[in-house]
This record gives sequence, C-alpha cells and structure tokens, in this order.
Amino acid sequence: MHRSARQNGSPRRVNGAHGLAFGGLAAVAAVALAACSSSTTTTPSTSSNTVSAATLTGLKAKIATAETAPVWTAPGPAVSASVLKGKSLLVMPINSEIDACNTQAQDFKALGAQLGAHVTYFSDAGVPTQWVTGIEDAVSAHDAAIAMLCGIIPGAVAPQLAAATKAGIKIVDGNYNETNNYAGLDGETAVNTAQSVANDVDYAITQLDGKPLHAIVVSSTSVIQGPDAMAAASSAVKAACPKVCTVDEDINIPVQDWTTSTAQSDMSSALLAHPNANAVIVAFDGIVPGVLPAIESAHRTGLKIYTWGGSRSIEELMLKPNSYIAADPGPDEDWDAYEAMDQVIRLLGGHPAASVNAEVDPDRFWVPSNVSQFFGPGDTYGNEGYGGNAFINGFRKLWGLSPVS
Repeated sequence: MHRSARQNGSPRRVNGAHGLAFGGLAAVAAVALAACSSSTTTTPSTSSNTVSAATLTGLKAKIATAETAPVWTAPGPAVSASVLKGKSLLVMPINSEIDACNTQAQDFKALGAQLGAHVTYFSDAGVPTQWVTGIEDAVSAHDAAIAMLCGIIPGAVAPQLAAATKAGIKIVDGNYNETNNYAGLDGETAVNTAQSVANDVDYAITQLDGKPLHAIVVSSTSVIQGPDAMAAASSAVKAACPKVCTVDEDINIPVQDWTTSTAQSDMSSALLAHPNANAVIVAFDGIVPGVLPAIESAHRTGLKIYTWGGSRSIEELMLKPNSYIAADPGPDEDWDAYEAMDQVIRLLGGHPAASVNAEVDPDRFWVPSNVSQFFGPGDTYGNEGYGGNAFINGFRKLWGLSPVS
C-alpha cells in the first residue's frame, strides 16, 4: 500500500491488516511514537549555510573513539553456571528473519548446551501473536527461564508474562534498556541503540564536508528501543548544527514489515517528498533490505544509509564498491548471548539480577575502513573486532569455569 508523505508533523503510520495484528501493542506503539515524533521541516533554500570546521573536528573525534574495540567489565558478583545443568530454557528473538537477532538466539542456545541446559529456540516472524505462543509453550513445558531477545516489548505479552511468572519461570529481556515501566521482567540486558544512532548522525555530518545534513529517519515503535532511537537522531541533529541541519521526515515501520514492499513504498514516498534529503538514518539495520531498493532507484548522488545493528548481511554490503551503506555500528551477537545467559544464571541461582546499566553489550562503530575486522573465518560473525575472547573468558571466570584459548 502506497502512503502519502507525512503531514502535520506525525510520522507515517502503518494501518490495515498488519497494524491490527499487533493487538495490544498498537496502543503501546502509539503512545511511544507520539512522544518522539518531530515536526516536518523545510530544507533551507540557500546553499551558503555550512557546518563549522570546529563542529566537524569535534564530531570526528567522537567517531574515532566509537571505532575502538570495547572492553569487557564484570556486570556483577561471581555466580556458578552449575545451576543450568539439566534445566530447560526457551529463547525467542523479536524476529527470526533478522540476521543479527537469529544469530544472537542461536548463540544463546549453543551456549546453554555447553553449560548443560536444554534450550528450545522458538522461531517467529515478528508477529506479537507468535510471541504469545512462545511464552505459552514455555509455561506448558515447565521451562525454568525465558530469554526474549532483540527488543520484544514486554507490554505486548503482559498477560503471558504474568502467567509465566506465576508458574515460577524467570524472564530475561535482552536489549531492553532504552524504555522502562514494563512489569513482568526478572532481568534485563542493554545495548546502546540510541547512542549509536546519534553517532550515525554525527558521522553523516562529517561525511558531507560542511554541507548541512537533511535526514530522513527510519525507525520502528514495535521494537523496545525504537522511540528513543528516533528521538536520539533528532536530538543529535539539534546538538550538532541546529541552524542549518534538519530531520525532514520520520518513518515508522512495524517489525514484521521491515523487508516488505511497505518499507520500500514508504521510503520512496519520503524521497519524493524531500528531494534535498542527503542521508537516511535507519535505526535498525534489519530494515535496510526493505528500504534499500527505493534508495537505489532514486539515483541520488551522495545519498547514503547510516544504520545500527551489526548484522552480518548489512556489514557485507558495506564492503561492496560504491556501497550505499556508510555506517553500521552494533554489538557482538555472541556477547549479547553471554549477557542474557549471565542474567539467567543469576536468577536461577537465587541471586538478584545484575543492573541493566552494568549488563551492557557495547557497540563498535563500523565503517568501510574498519568493517573487515567484523568478520570471522568465511565471513561468519567474529569476535576479534570486539576484543577477541576477552569477554568470553571474563564471563567464564565469573561463572566458575576455565578459560577458552
């Protein structure tokens, strides 16, 4: 379905059958989206406006720091991984069709097996009714814990989480730090989505060599970090160059539509409505396959995508000559899995969950000049670009296990 350009300062909404599938999630998304939408702005007609050299120097310094490999720190006191032996767990990503989310969940399953647990991977296509079924399956199977990964909004499955809690199941929500006030969680892990989207804006400004940024921002309120990511993009523009740079439009795409014609249609409409837009800030790189065809067909010189997520498939696109992908910072998916497992171990051992402010999987800022370090053998996900096995051995020592080589 083709959508008209945004009017009256509200992001595009997705209605019809897909919107109805969200049920209770729609109300959550509407409230969150209203809080972070920004007004449509008019691109300045003059070309004499520029971003100062001092601003560019400061932004380049910030990005240089973000490009360095992260360092692991212990999220809490030592605990024993022995509590996992013989336990059954369920892991469910927000959408198994998203490369990074699927990998994170598969890594969690493999790690659980290494530690003596039986982990069921619940596959889904990003539809909230499927998340409901996954949690109900865990209750029926008498699982000890559920790990929801990659940004599932707890409010979308609140009754099921309450039933799981009543059944004695511990619930960990991975990548949940950007929004709060949801009940039903026993532990959380964090990612730096909002900060890295802000870094995307900063990097985009540096790539324009002083010309003002005029951005289209694409996000998703059906992901827990979505509203804050959209707001972070606007805030970064205002902080760096409020007089000359603009966010021309915000687009909201539900997670089950990320790779469909809906995303392409919305992107095409935005580009037509804003002929001077010179950057597309995509909060989640899982949306890139949906919007990329529209950007390619626009044939707009210099137009680039600045995204977040660290998906292997998108990092591979960055390696191609004349790629439209200019940046894709993101966390290590294996590190994500270890963090979620750390919270499960703490909870099943009768310990308090680690603070979400401590259980953080840090991002590294990936650009064409360093992205080759992202990959392991055969273009697999690799850990070397995130400090090698340092985080793995850090967690293993914390759990009372011997290090790996």
